[in-house]
Amino acid sequence: MTVSSFSTKCPLQLGMLAAVLLLSGCQTAAPAHQAAASGAQAVLATAPQLRQDAFKGIYEITSTADGASVFVASINGFDRQNAGFVHRLDARTLQTVQTIQVPRRAFALGLNNTTQTLYVGNTMEGSLSVVDAGSGIVKGVIQLAQPQKNDQGEESFAHTRKVIADETHNRVFVTSPGQPGLVWIVDGATNTLTHTITSDGIWTAGAAYDPLGNRLYVSQGGVHEILAIDPDSGKVVQALSTGDSKANTAEASRHFFINLAIDVKGQRLFAADGNTNQLYVADIASGQFVRTVPVGGVGTLDVIYNARRNEVVASHRGATHGQPDGTGGVTVFDGSTFAVKRRFELPVHPNSLALSPDGQTLYVTVKAPHGEQHAAFRKDGLDSVVRIDLR
Repeated sequence: MTVSSFSTKCPLQLGMLAAVLLLSGCQTAAPAHQAAASGAQAVLATAPQLRQDAFKGIYEITSTADGASVFVASINGFDRQNAGFVHRLDARTLQTVQTIQVPRRAFALGLNNTTQTLYVGNTMEGSLSVVDAGSGIVKGVIQLAQPQKNDQGEESFAHTRKVIADETHNRVFVTSPGQPGLVWIVDGATNTLTHTITSDGIWTAGAAYDPLGNRLYVSQGGVHEILAIDPDSGKVVQALSTGDSKANTAEASRHFFINLAIDVKGQRLFAADGNTNQLYVADIASGQFVRTVPVGGVGTLDVIYNARRNEVVASHRGATHGQPDGTGGVTVFDGSTFAVKRRFELPVHPNSLALSPDGQTLYVTVKAPHGEQHAAFRKDGLDSVVRIDLR
């Protein structure tokens, strides 16, 4: 902008003041624009429910301890050369405020708020990417699984799945859903592997940690659907079984407890069974399963326990290999009676769940359908993050 054209709005004759004027009395447009943007942000922040369709290949989500941000893991494709991404979102508006590229594909997230370290599960490479949660600087990669080659000489790794950070002892727990299943325990101070536990079951997938009792619980298929592990010794100290499966094989396994949540105070475990589409409730002290709760849809996937509200929240994808064309939702159960308190229809496929630190906000990742046979399939369709206020 020239001084002459600028002066038609600000009739000052000293050209040497033009730069000053640009930063002072002639800013009639900028404040209006900023006010509009601020107003739009306020609308987003105060909406009781908000959906942000802006992601490709979205997977797990986790909230920071201060409640200001959520991290979301994503990939832009399954090719081995693809990078992974972690997006930091504003916890209220769900606007992306930072995108972190990690060297390997990103699926799972575990956040140690004490050390400000984010652990990113590189599922298909059998490793963890270590990220400084404050700066987004990638600090390195921890290789957990060793490479294996098939008959064609192709290299593969045992997969990582759930990643749990133990903030008290600065450890990381990682499950591996193979046959047999594995559990890795990592020292967060040195980023070294301290224990590898081979499960007596298969598909070891879910995990929950009790910081008061210092017990790691993992869920799986096979005869013993839940194992309790002493993280100090790396030994299995308790095994819980429904009694429904007679062998540790895919054919004999009646259940697949794909995700697990814990009520630390009440010493209960909640397992999401992908085979029966129910929640299984276990009493830790007795080692018995005491209740089953229908989720209300197919493709049961994630479960979390909200201690602040005494609620159990479960997601179901709404589709399976046998029923590929459905849509899913999220159900909130009363933590004592297991009566349904609320249901949220979240097309198309709700995936992972997370809570704000105060337990008053629920976050859900929702995946778009990938198969063209699905009625909701759209080319270049994007995945979503949904925020739901629970008050």
